Amino acid sequence: MKTVIGHIRANLIAYLALFVALGGTSYAAITIPRNSVGTRQLRNGAVTAGKLAKGSITSAKLDGRSIAGYVAFWARIDQGGQIISSSEPAHTNEWSTGNGTIVFRGQLSSKCFALANVTNPPFRLNGYVNTFSSTSIAGKEDLEVFMSPAGTSQPGPLPVVVAEICP
Repeated sequence: MKTVIGHIRANLIAYLALFVALGGTSYAAITIPRNSVGTRQLRNGAVTAGKLAKGSITSAKLDGRSIAGYVAFWARIDQGGQIISSSEPAHTNEWSTGNGTIVFRGQLSSKCFALANVTNPPFRLNGYVNTFSSTSIAGKEDLEVFMSPAGTSQPGPLPVVVAEICP
């Protein structure tokens, strides 16, 4: 019996704090009306990704005018036309000619556009890349890239990073 009384004496403040906290939570649960907390009561940054349930916010539920865009497909391609990494399975065609094609497995909206850039490491090449067209053919995204090394007007193969951006 002495140990129980000694334990309660040693932890009296902790037990009081626990009962006050539980009492306050119970009071709030009973007296605050349902759905009374809205956007006006939330502080900026109060809701984070970790606090959201999976599937509670999808792209279909968001207002398209407030979103800048997202990268639908991307690929990193070396000078030989080999895909180093990509977001989706993809392959290249005719890369050695400098007018290469990248084919992604997926279909995009006509609102999407393509960006491409010459990558430097491990190569020290400069040049420009131009995406000519982006069309969906038989459920695949087909992207044409024209490459030209610096100081030349002739097309030639370059290491490239390509991204399809959708609004």
